[in-house]
Amino acid sequence: MSIVNMFRKEALRNQYKSSDIGKSLIKQPKIINNSIFILIAIFLFSFFIINILTFSTSKNLSVKVSPENYTPIIYNEVIIINKHLATSGESVKKDQKILSISKLNNESELNTDFIRSPIDGFFFHSETENNITKPFEPLGYILNTPLDNELSFWILKNEKTNININDKVKIIANEDILNGIVTMIIGNKSNDKEKKVYLKLETRNYTQLSPSADIKILLTQQSEKVINLIK
Repeated sequence: MSIVNMFRKEALRNQYKSSDIGKSLIKQPKIINNSIFILIAIFLFSFFIINILTFSTSKNLSVKVSPENYTPIIYNEVIIINKHLATSGESVKKDQKILSISKLNNESELNTDFIRSPIDGFFFHSETENNITKPFEPLGYILNTPLDNELSFWILKNEKTNININDKVKIIANEDILNGIVTMIIGNKSNDKEKKVYLKLETRNYTQLSPSADIKILLTQQSEKVINLIK
């Protein structure tokens, strides 16, 4: 084989190799373009989902009924409580007898008397160690029953949550569950300090809402877009 033929064969071989490299170089940008297209499609789909997807959140909060909802029963003398004439949590009417008491008269003799409810509401016993009370010491409390069924509650400290007007709630006191809706918020709604909320309740079953009751609120917030929750 002549040197010229060998040179031609080598030149053809190199030409084919160059052609393969060219094809590889042409194919590579297509792969990159496809990957970019897929990433853009995933981003657009994710953005669409988080803008339309909504869900509800829930949380348990420790609360107390605000003192302003109660009318304390007080007496300006030392008295002896003989008997409770209404059970704790019982619905009472104005002027209804709720306590039988004894007190000293001017001759240091014990006289029996009655204490009546000053308003309509729910009567709760005062937590006293004995049946002898000091002047102006609360003998019990009457929980007012507003016509609009709206009561105020204090959310205790360290209960950080994002609570909003119109959020639906369930008040859990012992075995009783009351449904309601948030109508007003006083205080920074997103910090961990005490805040007052006003709740409009569906019923007047207040028998478990004593001043010392351990009350929980199950807060079920309205559906919200995911994008708002991650801002």
